[in-house]
Amino acid sequence: MTVSTLSLRKWHRRLALVLGIFFIVQGLTGAIAQQRFWLLQWSEPELYNVQVKGAPLRPGDIMKRIAADKPGFNVAHMMYPAAVSPNTAIIVMGGRDMNTHDMSRMVAVDQYGDRIISERSAAGGWVGLATAIHKWLIFGTPGKIILTLLGTGVTIFSILGIVIFFRTRETSKNAKGVVKLHRTAGIAAALFIVSVAATGTALNLFTWAEKSSGRSVFKSNMLMEADHGAMSAPPVDGNTAYDTALKAVGPLHLIAFGPPGMHAKNYWFAFMDPQLKRTDVLVDPDNGKVIGVYATGLTSGGDGVRRWLFPIHTGYIIGPVMGLLYSILGVLVSLWVVTGFIMWRRLRKVRAK
Repeated sequence: MTVSTLSLRKWHRRLALVLGIFFIVQGLTGAIAQQRFWLLQWSEPELYNVQVKGAPLRPGDIMKRIAADKPGFNVAHMMYPAAVSPNTAIIVMGGRDMNTHDMSRMVAVDQYGDRIISERSAAGGWVGLATAIHKWLIFGTPGKIILTLLGTGVTIFSILGIVIFFRTRETSKNAKGVVKLHRTAGIAAALFIVSVAATGTALNLFTWAEKSSGRSVFKSNMLMEADHGAMSAPPVDGNTAYDTALKAVGPLHLIAFGPPGMHAKNYWFAFMDPQLKRTDVLVDPDNGKVIGVYATGLTSGGDGVRRWLFPIHTGYIIGPVMGLLYSILGVLVSLWVVTGFIMWRRLRKVRAK
């Protein structure tokens, strides 16, 4: 049984009313999250913008700088800038409460000038808030459920739009103005929307299951009993551990580092390749040996389809240029949705008359 074009259009409009705001929110916050390093440099240059000169400090060197300038500061982990934005400061998360996994403070470090830029509360600014909203983290489990439903709805919505476009090619040849713009932009963005919505929904479900199962390398390392928590420094220093981890994965870009101590048992390193495929490495702080190399930062199940979801979702599967294009498309899709609302309003007025 073939569904009529009129019925498809009716369902397309109904879904558009529900999903329109979701489209706009996800498109804008996704673009912000994708380009967060550049946006942080622009909005807070005194905190995030550093001058690239020479080789950056290695993890062990940064630990020494923190120990010298911020005594009593317990480092939980460090976040490194993306490979495409090396002039962003390194952010060190941690705190001074030795009885808990305190991450209430953040320290910005100039990795080229070997200096502390500032220390402040870890409460995220507008860029961090946008990233949390994009992932619906602020809504907890209900947010995960709603995000899954809406993401599935967006995928179906986009497929309906593609079907309608091809079914109405002859009758819409003379379309003008907003209607023509909406049709042209819609089919141009269709593959982008389906790709981003489908992989984003899959990522949401995968990460939800992974957090519930405790397969995160970072989290499981934090939960391990650390018998060297009270030591001022482990037998193996951070630079030696970094060299060992880098040798295990090859020439990848370091995006995060966590030292052993009150927060975790082992050295933890997270690397990414140019396509943003992630690989985590744990190194024993007592003997300097690699404990394990983990695809996608998971103790198991990180290979296969799971490893490719994030590169496809961000566009980096093709490279940084496509990643930037995806960010621009995210904003343009949000503007395109507005043309759909204009068409809907016009149709309502015609029907009312």
